[in-house]
Amino acid sequence: MNIYAKLTLLCLSLVLFSAAVLSYFADLQVEKTFRESIIASITQQADEVSNDIGRFIFSRLNDVRMSAKNPHFTITDIGRDETTTRLQELENLSDLYYSFSFFDMNKVRQADSKRLSIGKQHGGGIYWNDLDAGEEFVMDISKSESVGRVVMHFASKVDDIITGEDVGVLVGRILVDELFNVVGDFSLSADSSRRLDIHLIDEAGLILYSNTNPQGMLVDSYEKFDLVSTLNAPGVNRIEDEGTLYFVSNETGYLDYAGNNWKLVLSISNEKAYAPLQKIREQILWAVLPVVGISIIFALIAANVFVRPIIRLSNAAKEIGKGNLTVEIPQGSKDEIGTLAKQLSTTSQILIKRIEQQKMMNNKLHDQKGRIEKQNSQLEHVTKQITDSISYAERIQRATLPPLTTIQKVFPEAFVMYKPKDIIGGDFYWFESVRRGNNEYMIVACADCTGHGVPGAIMSIMGSNQLTNIIYYQNYLDPKKIVSRLDKVIKFELQSEHDDGTSRDGMEIGVCVIDLDTLRMEFAGAGTPLRLLKKGTDKMTIYKSPRLMVGGIEGDEQEVNSKLRKEVIQLEPGDKIYMSSDGYQDQFGGEHDKKFMSKNFNKLLEESSEGSMLDQKRTIERTFAKWTRNSAQTDDIVVLGFEIK
Repeated sequence: MNIYAKLTLLCLSLVLFSAAVLSYFADLQVEKTFRESIIASITQQADEVSNDIGRFIFSRLNDVRMSAKNPHFTITDIGRDETTTRLQELENLSDLYYSFSFFDMNKVRQADSKRLSIGKQHGGGIYWNDLDAGEEFVMDISKSESVGRVVMHFASKVDDIITGEDVGVLVGRILVDELFNVVGDFSLSADSSRRLDIHLIDEAGLILYSNTNPQGMLVDSYEKFDLVSTLNAPGVNRIEDEGTLYFVSNETGYLDYAGNNWKLVLSISNEKAYAPLQKIREQILWAVLPVVGISIIFALIAANVFVRPIIRLSNAAKEIGKGNLTVEIPQGSKDEIGTLAKQLSTTSQILIKRIEQQKMMNNKLHDQKGRIEKQNSQLEHVTKQITDSISYAERIQRATLPPLTTIQKVFPEAFVMYKPKDIIGGDFYWFESVRRGNNEYMIVACADCTGHGVPGAIMSIMGSNQLTNIIYYQNYLDPKKIVSRLDKVIKFELQSEHDDGTSRDGMEIGVCVIDLDTLRMEFAGAGTPLRLLKKGTDKMTIYKSPRLMVGGIEGDEQEVNSKLRKEVIQLEPGDKIYMSSDGYQDQFGGEHDKKFMSKNFNKLLEESSEGSMLDQKRTIERTFAKWTRNSAQTDDIVVLGFEIK
């Protein structure tokens, strides 16, 4: 078989094989992409609906909670008629609410915006049970005694404006039909044939809302409850059963509203969900067939075009193989074959030139060696200057750190392990006692700045100075406000308030404020936890802070403050408090060169807490030295601890 026949068969085989392979993998990719698109779309809808319900309930609870603080309800000697008028005004403020009622603590209805069942004692219910159990504000979905319909109850206790005692309960009702405005009606296409089935069920499986079985609300149990009840992971859970896709979102509450352990279930059959897939496959097939036909024709033409110059090039190659480097090679075409012919004709000339160039290169290398040696000498001089500058910067940075005696004056048992990765580092600590009025407070902070070395040191000095300014000169005492104000001023210093919000410069920090008279401690932070070992216990309590970066938190000062949380802890003499950056637990070392890990760090603190704080510091340092025996330090480290006296 000559080369023309071989090339023709090869081209045809490649075309057919490529078409088959591409069609197969295109079909797989289309199916995968389509399925992922469907799953992503429903997952997003489930997440959005769950969040919308949480925000809706939180907002309505806030409505009732704020209304319950109105003096018209907190003053006990206001008459029923005036109370009824105030309830009607609340009802008129929003079209959402069907009615409002005011009960005394014996469940007797004192007033109602629709004047229903006034003077009658309520028979109790889910929200009454929660209020009796000590909750201050609750909500549930149940059938209303007075309205006779399924409603959402939003209830809040009312405190006497003078004594602060519970004097009644304010209840707002919203028809459960209003949930339709929150949940809506979702489908996977413009037509309603691919509509999603939506069910909201409680922890026992009872249907609270349904767009397919509205008459079953608070009556029927969800038929697939045994299937979806096991899906309790955060976010949206997906499961497929009997040809149907189920997407389950567990209610997680919203802000300070803890939620009622409801589940939102979105479901659709595979037949409906993937109905357009077959049509897409047909479209791909009809698009591929003409391309395959045209490719076969071009393959036959290409075989004929390429064979002739290959034969001529083959003859010339034989001459070159005999040593005739000056043989004339046909160079008519401008494609790869023509390029190959041109390369063959110049190979011998290139080899000769390369030999000459190599000789010249050797001479240049000899000259360059002398220049490199001179540059090395200059580099050593520059390196020494840089090292001297960094050493001086170390003295400046350490001067910004407070002396240990500052905290030991208040808490004699205290230590600080400060170990930068380089000569200077990005970790720092800050503590000082301040007086506000008649009270004296000890403020302690521990921070881990982005980067280490010179950039980290600059950031740490700026952070330490700004803490001093915020606490001393701006008189901030609340740890949340200190952290949010620090975020603002760092953004200003780094000119990051007007950029695209993607700055990664900043720091993780934890701040605790201790009232030295009452030993009441408040803690807030961003990315840095607080560890507390209560006296008489051997188990650490860890107060984590949000994973945020001060100086890069999105939003203004008030928005940043809302993203933080504050822990209030009553301390006792003998309690031990620890704060640290993540450098210790992230250090590689040991027999298998792995990270030390947070759990081992916590265990180390627990097991070494029996002796004095100085002994504990020595134990921590010895453990670190042993762990890093064959490994370099990977990050800056600061660990501080003190015992309440």
